[in-house]
Amino acid sequence: MDVKHSSCCFCSSRGCAVKVHVDGGRIRRVTIDTDAPVVPGAHCPRPSLAAEYQESPFRLDYPLKRKGKRGEDSWERISWDQALDEIAAGLSTVREKYGPEGLATSSGTGRGAWDFAKTRFMNLFGSPNRIGAVTICYGPRSMVWLSTFGGPLVPDSRPGKTRLMVLWGRNPHEGGPSSWHRYLEAKKAGMKTMVVDPRLTEPARQADHWVQIRPGTDAALALGMMHVMIGEGLHDGGFVGNRTTGFEDLAERVREYPPDRVARICGLTKDQVVDAARFFAGNQPSTIVIGVAAEHSPPNSIQAVRAINVLLAVAGSVDREGGMLIAGPAEGFIPDAAMELNHQLSPQQRRKQIGADRFRFLSYPGWELVEEQLRRKWGDQHPAAAYLNCLAHAPSVFRAMLTGEPYPVRGLIVSASNPLLAYANTKLVYRALQSLDLLVTLDVTWTPTARISDYVLPAACWMERPDMGNFCSSGSYPLIQVGEAALPARIPGRYERYDDYEFWRALGLRLGQGKHWPQGTFEEVWEHRLTGIFESRGVKSLAEFIAQRRWEKGTVEPGQCEEGLATPSGKVEIRSTILEKLGYDPLPGYVDPRQPEGEWKKYRLLNISGARTMPYHHSEFRHVEGFRRMHPDPIVEIHVDLARRKGIADGDWVWIETPVGRCRQRARLTTSHDPDIICSQHGWWFPEQSGEEPSLHGAFESNINITTDDDPDRCDPMSGGWPFKGQYMRCSVRKVEE
Repeated sequence: MDVKHSSCCFCSSRGCAVKVHVDGGRIRRVTIDTDAPVVPGAHCPRPSLAAEYQESPFRLDYPLKRKGKRGEDSWERISWDQALDEIAAGLSTVREKYGPEGLATSSGTGRGAWDFAKTRFMNLFGSPNRIGAVTICYGPRSMVWLSTFGGPLVPDSRPGKTRLMVLWGRNPHEGGPSSWHRYLEAKKAGMKTMVVDPRLTEPARQADHWVQIRPGTDAALALGMMHVMIGEGLHDGGFVGNRTTGFEDLAERVREYPPDRVARICGLTKDQVVDAARFFAGNQPSTIVIGVAAEHSPPNSIQAVRAINVLLAVAGSVDREGGMLIAGPAEGFIPDAAMELNHQLSPQQRRKQIGADRFRFLSYPGWELVEEQLRRKWGDQHPAAAYLNCLAHAPSVFRAMLTGEPYPVRGLIVSASNPLLAYANTKLVYRALQSLDLLVTLDVTWTPTARISDYVLPAACWMERPDMGNFCSSGSYPLIQVGEAALPARIPGRYERYDDYEFWRALGLRLGQGKHWPQGTFEEVWEHRLTGIFESRGVKSLAEFIAQRRWEKGTVEPGQCEEGLATPSGKVEIRSTILEKLGYDPLPGYVDPRQPEGEWKKYRLLNISGARTMPYHHSEFRHVEGFRRMHPDPIVEIHVDLARRKGIADGDWVWIETPVGRCRQRARLTTSHDPDIICSQHGWWFPEQSGEEPSLHGAFESNINITTDDDPDRCDPMSGGWPFKGQYMRCSVRKVEE
């Protein structure tokens, strides 16, 4: 039996080291490579189901072309050459009729290879319209770090150094195996723990201090904590005085957030606000891991992420042993940003990016200001990848498909993404996709989106390609951990799959981009990017690097502030120069959400949608029997008091309704959150149901995004992020009557 050292990409933690045991061209089992730097916790079940995933009949094996109307689920098998030739011809037609900006792409989870190739293709094609879930998942955190600290923050959670580990809106027990592993190790080492979350999650149950805030009020809590810390002299005066800009302005701002006001906003008592601030300030240095909850909660998404990070700076836990360190690129490695060829997209085309005129922080206006500072410090090796930090506004792109405003978008290439499940306002997304001239899906398995596409192309999964984790590919952390392909992407008579790089390169060659794709294979790409590290090791190939030791780990050291940060002032920017230039409030703040209007007035419950649930990752794995047995039904958590009033028993199917639409999920009664809150799961579809319309594998049955609203007026004013949590996520529930 052959053992391959691969990188598991079954979730967005991406890159956990595993050993894939192969015999006779088949996966037999997958085990954790415990010697590597990044591994999942022992509780993660996903690697153990890799063989079943690989052999699933839902895997895509050969290129397919639609026969008949969209949604009829009738397909013709074609060759890769025919598929690529016809898609290239379709893209040429779109470009001739509507300009290159008439093409968009949609990105999703870690099941695809890295998006630098997609971004390169789009830059060379001439379109600025890449959309993806990253707008509401990690992209905001990344841009806040880059604009505030000049680099990503990484926790220095070493025993004896860190006194407190904080999880803020993050539940790694269900959604982050490697993070949960670190949390448990921290507790064993005697660190204090603090969790900020509306729900009594497993991390909250085990925490030394749990702060149960109202959804969407994270910014107010952080501002209230700073009010207490500054007022009581619990902040780090030396750090804020010497290493930051704007502290005096912040001190003035937080006077607007005394504990009694914050308590009313957050659903806490005044004493709870004060206690949280004192507990936090009294256990420094600390680390904070921020989850997606803040990013999902307009209109305070960016401000919440900003406020939490500024809280760390006020406590003096930035650029300090045991706190949050400011990371830089890995020496000798070529990061994603340097692979994207961003200079190939002209300023004129950048200005056409949909939504960039309104939501400026996470699009070209913000990215260019950040990239200027990073390039000044690190040159081409900076970590501001455009696929992560510079996207078009997805809700506005879908509306452009339907209305032609501000101009028509007529083509969409979907890779590692399932727009019918992933984006808000599913019915609008469905109408937008159906209106297109050309819809192409490149994916590992069938999805509801694939069923209405014109071409469906089989992508290699992580077991069929070399890969590395997101922590190093973006160049934001000095750790390189590479995995090799356990199986070939093509086995005659069984399947013919392309890795993402191979697809984008092949399409680019057909559209005249040949000179910009010098590496012929994904293996050659990684060898190119690792050249500097190869030279330091004395190795000549990817196989030799993996055989010797497949990772190279540098260190992140304190002292970056002394050298000067990649920010306009060279310091930690509590008052953000970049946000001010973009016309936004440069200081952390909290905005009261608009009160419900019209039909929304009768919807009183708050919905925490998108709670992570093992073993799934967003909409993935429901087609694999082993995964499905662990969690067969979509679950909505309802407080027992609310359930009694509504006549709902544990296990009943209930309707979750808003003015946008309704879906049904199975009730689980709980006391883990307040009675005026429900917690619903996302990404649900039913592969066992028909792939034809109107079913599309049950995409309209239990998908919570049938109920979510993506009205641009409800999106975050800085990032454009749409609401999945917070004060704009109102709904009602009632029992499904048989």
